[in-house]
Amino acid sequence: MLVPNREQYRPSEEEIDEMWQELEVVSVPLKDPAIDELLKQLRKTHLNGGAEFARFQLSPHPVLEWFGSRDLLNEINFFEQFVTLPPVMDGLSALEIEIPLATSLDLTDDTSSFTLDGELAEILVFGGAYEEFEGTAKQAKDLGMKFCEALFQSRYDEVQMYISQEPWTEWFADVAWDVTWFGLDKRNYQIWLLCITDTD
Repeated sequence: MLVPNREQYRPSEEEIDEMWQELEVVSVPLKDPAIDELLKQLRKTHLNGGAEFARFQLSPHPVLEWFGSRDLLNEINFFEQFVTLPPVMDGLSALEIEIPLATSLDLTDDTSSFTLDGELAEILVFGGAYEEFEGTAKQAKDLGMKFCEALFQSRYDEVQMYISQEPWTEWFADVAWDVTWFGLDKRNYQIWLLCITDTD
């Protein structure tokens, strides 16, 4: 999905529908100390909510290739359908995802793999409803950087990011601390999610 094939025609609605019958999605947990530590700290600062992370492998598919290589997956509501696939619902069981979703994801690209470490650091430093990060801002930034390094190394230009601040499952508290990041690793055909919530 790194480079668009300019000779490939835009898929039809029928081909898009067929993709959902053919696409294979498998949960691929990422066991890494940097991932575990960030989640641990987020769960401490967001004590009445929490943080959940999961990663999934996608099978190559020409429809996914066309939209993914052009950063146009939102045009076909890809992620709204993706999160209701059985492997995703199982991989994020704590979220208790329901069909239909509680609300639209309302995804935007107001985030970036280049800035994700700083966004995570800011979330940590400002904390949740009652708890704040016990370390320094520099330590929070380091946690964010290590998380990103574990996820996609230094391949910032190969990861397309989206963000939602909607309470799209009942797991979210529907207050100020709801956030979900979606990362699309276009080289490795992987999607990962980081979800955070808290309440007072």
